[in-house]
Amino acid sequence: MDCARPASIGLLVRLKLLLGRPRRLFLNVFRPGYVRRQLARRRGQCHRCGTCCNLGLRCPSLEFDGDGQAGCAIYDRRRSPNCRTFPIDERDLADRDVLSPHKPCGFWFE
Repeated sequence: MDCARPASIGLLVRLKLLLGRPRRLFLNVFRPGYVRRQLARRRGQCHRCGTCCNLGLRCPSLEFDGDGQAGCAIYDRRRSPNCRTFPIDERDLADRDVLSPHKPCGFWFE
């Protein structure tokens, strides 16, 4: 039950989603205070839909179990800061909702 990318997404939108990865890496490395403040505002929990693992490019560590729940093959070993802190802010949720507007993320911000 892989999260498919809607056919209506154009090249510019795909590029914007792809650029979210270096943006989040920049925030994690160079703006850790901002990331901590944003994560303190974040509420909810992951619904394990796998949509965030498909932003720009599909993560090679993304796996689905028999019930369609997404999982990470390297969850306990070497997940990147991008994965550990997603979503950092509302912009990440907006990017995520482009791919899966019908299934809301389990996270939100106060």
